[in-house]
Amino acid sequence: MSVEGGIVEWKSAVLKEIWAENTAARGALCEQVNGLTEAQLAFRPAPDKWSIGEILDHLCLAEQSISRTLSKILQVAAGRGLIEEAGSNEAIPHRIDLEVYNQVATAPDSVRPSPERPLDQLLSSLQESRARLLMVASRVDGRMVTNVVIRHIQLGELDFYQWLALEAAHESKHLAQISRIKSHPSYPSA
Repeated sequence: MSVEGGIVEWKSAVLKEIWAENTAARGALCEQVNGLTEAQLAFRPAPDKWSIGEILDHLCLAEQSISRTLSKILQVAAGRGLIEEAGSNEAIPHRIDLEVYNQVATAPDSVRPSPERPLDQLLSSLQESRARLLMVASRVDGRMVTNVVIRHIQLGELDFYQWLALEAAHESKHLAQISRIKSHPSYPSA
């Protein structure tokens, strides 16, 4: 992997594909939230629903959790000798079941958000969590991680590539939630 002009160049075709999806999801997310006011960020469509600010905090916490999970998979795989050189026709399945994943679920306590953080702090935290995710993913570029899985609360056993692909799916899921909040009749205009 190399980074030139902010563009990540992957040796691995599967990492290139997954990272493009992660980058697109993050770009769409930032486009939806850049410039929001404090009132817009704090607006809750119902007392038991998250605000956009809480969603952003949750996304940061979840991305940090995914990075820790990926690191654990790599640690286990390295200990068992399950990180191999990738073949020239690298075709690693990494898709997750979006129909199952997009069903409503309760977030684990470890990724429950804190209310009322300013937008610049939330966006900075998201940049930091993305840099960490990139660092972890880059550790296997040009190699292949096999036969190590960790359980996800909704999706069951996921491997390294599925956990990494989960990041884009997670942000896309919450991007739809943000769009619903912004279209709420009581959503502040400024």
